[in-house]
Amino acid sequence: MEHAADAAPDRLSDLPDCLLHIILSLSSMGARRLVQTSALSRRWRHLWRDVPFLDVGLQDCKHEDLENWARFSSFADSLLLQHNALDLDELRMQVVQPPKYGRQKRRRMPDSNSWVPRFLARYNPSALDIYNHSTGPHVELHRMGDGTVLRRLTTLRLTAVTLCAGFELLLGADGCPRLEHLELRDCLIGFEEVVASRTLRTLVVDSCNKGMDQMSGSLLRLSYTPRIVAPGLASFHIVLLSDFVPLWLFEMPSLIQATVRLGRSCVLNEFDLLCSLHNVTKLEMSSFPPLNVVMVHRYGRDFPRFNNLSTLILDQCDDAHMLLEYFILFAPNLEKLTLQNCTLPMLSERVAERPMSVKMTDYHFNLNLVEIKHREKDDICGIIEYLMLVSVNLQRTAIVLSKGPEKPWWRLENHATLAS
Repeated sequence: MEHAADAAPDRLSDLPDCLLHIILSLSSMGARRLVQTSALSRRWRHLWRDVPFLDVGLQDCKHEDLENWARFSSFADSLLLQHNALDLDELRMQVVQPPKYGRQKRRRMPDSNSWVPRFLARYNPSALDIYNHSTGPHVELHRMGDGTVLRRLTTLRLTAVTLCAGFELLLGADGCPRLEHLELRDCLIGFEEVVASRTLRTLVVDSCNKGMDQMSGSLLRLSYTPRIVAPGLASFHIVLLSDFVPLWLFEMPSLIQATVRLGRSCVLNEFDLLCSLHNVTKLEMSSFPPLNVVMVHRYGRDFPRFNNLSTLILDQCDDAHMLLEYFILFAPNLEKLTLQNCTLPMLSERVAERPMSVKMTDYHFNLNLVEIKHREKDDICGIIEYLMLVSVNLQRTAIVLSKGPEKPWWRLENHATLAS
């Protein structure tokens, strides 16, 4: 049996180069293992050079070992010289903060992430993923060279890195003229310029913060508020959990769907965010602060109207009745409403006594479905009776009951992140 297995034909090697390149790309193996495939046989000796996918980083090295850092730096330089596929489908780069050594060792240590701008200057990927999965501090990404333009790039993902002053030039239209999908997760923002992109269609901002003041070396946060201008943006997802994380300013006039998850107690730019969402057709809001607190920062501006909104999801919102009544008043074309683990007032409270609850019987004629996702302890009858009190039109709407998650949404997200 062993001889029969040894004599089995190598059908994989009989495939054409183009298919083998696709197989190697789908395997998502690191760059070091990709190069090692050259030792399989003469047929595989040069295949790796033209694979349109690279995953470069210190995945297989101990980060605290100086020799490993030097070895990886040499490997990265060699890879740049020998890999020929300049128009990559995807380029993934793992960056790690170098270990701290004494002055003598630091002199002999190569610049740990200097290979990143060299790779960006050489390769022309359509998707770029720069990530830091280590437990150490954020890795700084400095300004790219003036000639660095990623003309093919449509997808950019950045995780746990610091975007220093000047990096916004790469994020904008001059650095990425075809960028459509941008994800910023757990990033520190060290620039105060406006990022403008007419091609951007999808934006994810998850737990990002302002960078530190590098000039003074203090731990005080910089005073500016980052702003993103994306006139063609269609999908938007934002997550903020900490009170110390600022709410950015956005200009998104073409937005279609949005997910807003705010797990913090301070309120500052939430009204500006509400205004930037007014064109959406589908909106999911989790842990949005009480509306009366948000309106303190209205400063005489008109309430935004949600004329295009057809689907609304309110998830774990305190004082959800204020948000609900607001959207009933200012979203006349609402068709589907979902309430998930939301708190509503006791029936003893008179609805007519609250400012937002006034004569709503002439609204939401298009609403045809209300879905209530509840916990076991929730008073379902009380929720339904409250909805009936808000407006008699809701009595003609189909109401569906289902069991919602027992854990808060941020715990569910953290579990999903750890599992991935």
